[in-house]
Amino acid sequence: MRILFLTPRFCYPLLKGDTSRVYHQLRELSRDHEITLLSIAERPVSPDEYERVAGYCKRVVVVPLPRWRTLWNLGTGLLSKLPLQVSYYRIPAVQEHLERLLAEEEFDLLHVTLVRMLPYVRSVQKPPVVVDLIDSLTLNLADRREQVSGPKRLAYEIEYRRMRDYEQAVVARYPELIVTSPADKQALGGRDGITVLPMGVDLERFQFRGAEGRDSQTVIFTGNMGYHPNEEAVLWFAAEVWPLLRSTHPQLRWQIVGTNPTERVRALAQPDSGIEVLGWVPDVSEYLGRATLSICPLRSGSGIQMKVQEAMSVGTPVVATSIANRGVGGAPGRDLLVTDTAPEFAAAITRLLDDPQTRACLGHAGRQFVEQHFQWEQHARQLTSIYERLLQAPQ
Repeated sequence: MRILFLTPRFCYPLLKGDTSRVYHQLRELSRDHEITLLSIAERPVSPDEYERVAGYCKRVVVVPLPRWRTLWNLGTGLLSKLPLQVSYYRIPAVQEHLERLLAEEEFDLLHVTLVRMLPYVRSVQKPPVVVDLIDSLTLNLADRREQVSGPKRLAYEIEYRRMRDYEQAVVARYPELIVTSPADKQALGGRDGITVLPMGVDLERFQFRGAEGRDSQTVIFTGNMGYHPNEEAVLWFAAEVWPLLRSTHPQLRWQIVGTNPTERVRALAQPDSGIEVLGWVPDVSEYLGRATLSICPLRSGSGIQMKVQEAMSVGTPVVATSIANRGVGGAPGRDLLVTDTAPEFAAAITRLLDDPQTRACLGHAGRQFVEQHFQWEQHARQLTSIYERLLQAPQ
């Protein structure tokens, strides 16, 4: 097939869930299909980054999104009925490039990543469109609005209602939609034609590691720290759980690993706090492989949590909230530990710190779970089946 991908972020480096998903989709699909990529980029793409992606594509077109444009889009978006997350990515040049590509080449399929890019394909009649929503932003916002109050609550409520109406229109219009978890599918109405296609894990990069070489007193959190649910999770854990743990394990260390830590997150790394805010690291698998256990204390969010999958793949036992496990679907007590209150979260961590055998069992079970359910090769085969189904349907 000849497939045109349309994405809101350039898919390298792999700093966010959606960029990692697109990168691995391109890598796997390029084995059997011809790919053209049209992508927005909020920052300059280096030659090395470009080449890492271009190797999987026949053609790559990158459209810069300057800061002034995002500010303009947000300002004008306040007067629109569109969600701000959709208005944010409006660039006339993207529409021009898309129309030029469709005029110059005959594509079998148009693959659109995230709801934010759908205004560009509103008038496209051919080729047929597959929409990879990844997650339901309505579900994401529904969780987040419950965690705030005052003016923030009003802002989240407005965006929630706009996104709810927008996603409902998307569900009604496009026959083939993709999400990462059953919870996201349910939030979108659960109809036929919404396929659950989980994130994969690069099993070679995130190789299993046993107990040897691990730090005996290190807890780790990984993820893009510019993502609000991650910041919220870290701040909650620092305020509600960490003091309980330090009172019984004064030598315990907590590493926060991930790009774009906010000022509030950086401020956690006080002397004698036991907290290290490392920011971006070249290879997160190295840090996961040395940690005693991984935490994912999300209070809001949607989609599948790659941080949980990657820790499981490395064999690092995970303690997570039910929201974090909502997209992963691991069996509590077998694949990971799941709990939601601060005392229970601290107790679960303490249990793992004091019980090497339980850590080992969870580590092996987690790796097996990932191997069975989250391989990118499986993902690509399922994605190809979705394409074929759409192409065979009456147009």
